Amino acid sequence: MERKHIALMLSLLIALGGLTLLPLGWSQGEGEGEQGGGVSPRRHPCCRWRLIRFILTHGEATTLEGKLLLVEGRILVLEIEDEEVHVALPHRWLVEGEVMTTEELLDGDPLGAGDTLTIDALMLSHEGEGYVVEFYAAYEIEGGGIEARALTPFNIRPG
Repeated sequence: MERKHIALMLSLLIALGGLTLLPLGWSQGEGEGEQGGGVSPRRHPCCRWRLIRFILTHGEATTLEGKLLLVEGRILVLEIEDEEVHVALPHRWLVEGEVMTTEELLDGDPLGAGDTLTIDALMLSHEGEGYVVEFYAAYEIEGGGIEARALTPFNIRPG
């Protein structure tokens, strides 16, 4: 493999593996671990911001439309043309002036399994010899008459 392919693949793997390090909007809510009696791990803020900067710099805006199969944690599985697509979700959403967690938004009221959703996301993609790696980070969800925007410390708008 060429050096640029290896470097790109390593960068993409670091980005994918670092999903747990995403800042604020895509990470756990503040103090959640402490509310449950557990200890919330401390992560270096520089690492979190480098990862989010990588996604914002290299991500391409894309729109996904399909049927919601399930949500596990903050990973949404969408069925698009008989193919499963996994989408990373931020922790909080703004819906009609109300803040909702991912669990509240996608637990069946207002949205749930079987609903058709349109998701605006940032996509990172790498194509290697015999494989393709894709990563989607959602920032807007529409479905069932509901429009939800990710509650993050920055705005993502179509360019």
